[in-house]
Amino acid sequence: MVSLSFSRKFIIQYWVVLAQLVLIALPSVSAPVVKVTDLAGAPVTGLPFMNRGDVRIIPLSMLGKFAGFEISVDRGKYLVESYDCQTTLSPKNSFAEVNGAFVQLPVPVEVWDGSLWIPLQQLPELFPTTVELGDSEDYIRLLGIVDSASGVVTPLQHSKPLEQVWTFGKVILDPGHGGKDPGCKGLLELEEKFIVLDIAKRTETALKSKGIPVVMTRRDDKFLTLGERTRQANAESGDLFISLHCNHFTDPDVGGAECYILKPARTERAIDVAARENQVVDFERDAEQYDALTEENYILLSMATSQYLHDSETWAEIVIDELKNSAGMNVRGVDQAGFYVLMGASMPAILLECGYLSNPDDARMLGAERGRQRIADAIAMSIVKMKSEMEAAAR
Repeated sequence: MVSLSFSRKFIIQYWVVLAQLVLIALPSVSAPVVKVTDLAGAPVTGLPFMNRGDVRIIPLSMLGKFAGFEISVDRGKYLVESYDCQTTLSPKNSFAEVNGAFVQLPVPVEVWDGSLWIPLQQLPELFPTTVELGDSEDYIRLLGIVDSASGVVTPLQHSKPLEQVWTFGKVILDPGHGGKDPGCKGLLELEEKFIVLDIAKRTETALKSKGIPVVMTRRDDKFLTLGERTRQANAESGDLFISLHCNHFTDPDVGGAECYILKPARTERAIDVAARENQVVDFERDAEQYDALTEENYILLSMATSQYLHDSETWAEIVIDELKNSAGMNVRGVDQAGFYVLMGASMPAILLECGYLSNPDDARMLGAERGRQRIADAIAMSIVKMKSEMEAAAR
């Protein structure tokens, strides 16, 4: 009996030891990792990753250990200090704040086993002075030299920053609504989703004739979530983002074009316009994410003080001026409100209501090819002028 117990105990211990050996060996054999190197290409470590669709996420704490990040948690938010950059991340949130500007993430941040997991492809935007990413996302390069003793990378602190001449890249045209989301319907059987798509295509043609590259978020009657629109804009590294819409009101006498920037609304009318445009989230599968954004007021408030606000305001004024003087439209001016589609755009961003489909004069103009062409030409000219403003400021 004693020998049997001893034998069973021996067998159990044997399998425990064997299992431990297998577990130790597995990561080096089959566990996928993202390689991490220093600036000179010296290997530093390998980071595990998980897939969320076609997006890889990695553990922030493991990266931070070698990159020299200082990570703290304040009321559920993760604050990351990296050289001269401060990044704020929140679990279950698809927005991050980097030095006061916003970065929209392709998937929300997650917590696993007490560690924050963040999207790999966004690392250069989250930690711009510390991290570079390989073209195929198979390695991370830390912008510093590894200490052979500690394994920690010391960031390079250039005594004289490299001077780069900024040049204007491309414009992102975002025809609102589409697919199962028709937008508003008005006089002359006009539908917003078709009107703004046609205006966007005409604007694209006008801009390309002037040598300005354009990216369209949609080219046909296709539904896009609000997040997909700004993520595409950021992925394309756009320099200007304009979301095109048409308005509607119960009083047919109300008409005219108006342009919006992302700031807290000052009037009930602006609140109503934003609420109508934001209703597209009802067509999205995970609309709850926008409830979280509403509760996280810092997103809107931070965007209001971001580096892009001044340029957004300037551009909005130029658009309205062009629509009034070049297209001959009635205009209502520039206003501000919390439009979801503008949140997270890492560039000057505006939302243009091209007129009221409920107003007879606006409907006639929007329903005619000639009218839509005049609007498109005015938008294109505003972009040409804004491009000149931005290039002059960069000199």
